[in-house]
Amino acid sequence: MKSKILVVDDEKLMRVSLEDKLRKEGYAVTSLSNAAEGLKILQTTNFDAVITDLRLPKMDGIDFLREIKKASPDTVVIIMTAYGSIENAVTSMKEGAYDYVTKPFSLEELMIKLGKALKHKDVVAENVLLKRQVMSRYGYDNMIGNSDVMKQVFEIISTVSDRDTTVLIQGESGTGKELTAGAIHYNSNRRDGPFIKLSCAALNKEILESELFGHEKGSFTGAIKARRGRFELADGGAIFLDDVDDIPLEMQVKLLRVLQEREFERVGGEETIPVNVRVICATKKDLKKLVQEGRFREDLYYRIHVVTIHLPPLRERKEDIPLLVNYFIKKYATQQRVAVNSISQEALHLLLAYNWPGNIRELENAIEHAVAFCTSDIIVPKNLPKNLTEGDAPAGIFPVELSAIDSLDLQETLSEAEKKLLLWAYQKTNGNQVRMSEILRIPRTTLQNKLAKYNITKPNIPAAERI
Repeated sequence: MKSKILVVDDEKLMRVSLEDKLRKEGYAVTSLSNAAEGLKILQTTNFDAVITDLRLPKMDGIDFLREIKKASPDTVVIIMTAYGSIENAVTSMKEGAYDYVTKPFSLEELMIKLGKALKHKDVVAENVLLKRQVMSRYGYDNMIGNSDVMKQVFEIISTVSDRDTTVLIQGESGTGKELTAGAIHYNSNRRDGPFIKLSCAALNKEILESELFGHEKGSFTGAIKARRGRFELADGGAIFLDDVDDIPLEMQVKLLRVLQEREFERVGGEETIPVNVRVICATKKDLKKLVQEGRFREDLYYRIHVVTIHLPPLRERKEDIPLLVNYFIKKYATQQRVAVNSISQEALHLLLAYNWPGNIRELENAIEHAVAFCTSDIIVPKNLPKNLTEGDAPAGIFPVELSAIDSLDLQETLSEAEKKLLLWAYQKTNGNQVRMSEILRIPRTTLQNKLAKYNITKPNIPAAERI
């Protein structure tokens, strides 16, 4: 698409020359003789750039510039000024002009400056887009939940975001620890600073130390040049250390020093480097237990354990599953450009009955899979991954979904669950009673009595009950 340029100059010869040159360079050009007409057209047309003379009839270029910025803040402006008006040109830069040229000037000089101005505009627009994408990922809108436990999480995030307190996020894999850390940072007064992430479990000791603190040239084999570490890169912002429990004991001393003194040295370096950074840590392990076992420093534990956020596993917040499902359906229907917009009650029941060992990440993958295989506007059970519909364990038993039930017959329910488990074990082992007693963890005589009670033998298993 051609960039749209507005030229405003009361000198006809200059205006026509500019218009002709700009058209030859491939721009879409509109040229006017006064600022009033320029402001009028700016109300209805978006221009990428305005090239205007500083001296205009009825309204000077500075006032015109101010009005342009009010009407179209993203439009870049280049001022044309006479040699004796450099001071006014500098004033125009302070008011928001991108650049200026002094008359007389060559058209080539102006084209170069216009090209740079348009490139600058594109970079600014790209940065705005990236920032919006970051906020869409890490803002509260992407942390879905209306359960009491999630409301508590949101309250803690809201309270601690604008403080520089060290935060420890605890939760199983897939519960959203990185999203929580991002929400803390991007809703804090450090939001315009960097947000640096590092998984401590993904790197060995030598590489991890260099990644955290950087290194000097020649400090080890392969260090062909000096390199800044993650703490230096995070200066003025925040660093997120995932799986902090995997940091070796001898390196935990250096991390403790950064937290306490806000300074460190690079690997192989002697210069002490000060740093202004907020630290957010995450772990899926019990750090207190690791301290008792001597696998994590007690002083470091208390230093990062200032504010703790416990992210519950999905199985403990199942009332949030419908909200999460709707969110992921919209997300992946948009990405895949399909018309899927809902899920059937049967499919939703399967999701509610499942235990979700992979938590939200597993649920998101399941919905992405379902959207990809859905041939209508509604997800049905056959669209879900097979482990949800044909898993090893019988669906609908563990955990029992009771939110929509007012009463039940306990003995009947227990008998039904027992029969389904026996059927599952029978089919899994092809009727081998030794293996059945092993996987059900009951004596073989007890197993035989229960099989007789429910008349379970291979020929007698109805097709409708086969798992």
